[in-house]
Amino acid sequence: MGSAGEHNDDQGEIAAGEVLRVQSRRAARQRRATIVQHVIAAIILINLGIEHGAASLLSIAEIVAGALLVFSVIRERFTKSHHGGIAWVEFAGALMTGIEAGERTRGPHHVSFVILTFVQPLVLLLFAIFDTQIASARYLKADDEGFETRLRLFFRRRIPWDQMRGFRVAGNAIEVDLGNRKRKINLRDVVDRDAALQWAAEQFLKRSVPQQAPAGERDTGEGQ
Repeated sequence: MGSAGEHNDDQGEIAAGEVLRVQSRRAARQRRATIVQHVIAAIILINLGIEHGAASLLSIAEIVAGALLVFSVIRERFTKSHHGGIAWVEFAGALMTGIEAGERTRGPHHVSFVILTFVQPLVLLLFAIFDTQIASARYLKADDEGFETRLRLFFRRRIPWDQMRGFRVAGNAIEVDLGNRKRKINLRDVVDRDAALQWAAEQFLKRSVPQQAPAGERDTGEGQ
């Protein structure tokens, strides 16, 4: 996945504006949990393949798919480098779950059961193929018109510069003063949160949006 240090030289560059790619903590946790589940399933699959005997094509496929998944996880864990193009862990997981689905659908079954059984490997395959695009889907963007955030895959939010009266960093978020109301940009789920907050604050200042004092300091000052 992308990190908060990646800018608009990434693949799938967003046109016009300065862009900071960010990674979701929630998505990272979900991915780690999924990988652990797949590794456990891979070990079980390898054992099944051994029990079925090496003479069977299915048993060979089970052993190879399980071993490929384990190898892919170990490789990603120790290289710590982002792969471009295909996510090999997800690809190996798709292959493994595809073989599992083939094993479960041997013999006569209703067509709906067969379709549902192959949904998981198909989804994993799509994630593997489009891994780069998914990794770069979350971002913060500042252009001539305003500040845009996309912290979830299917939702974007934009605040025009000419509506902003000021901003301040408030914990894990940036609070934007729009005059008659306030808008909060919550970065709690961003992996490199401090870097993202700093980058966003720099973008506001570059567009001459004044930085306001934190709420406690401002209230104290007004009370004097």
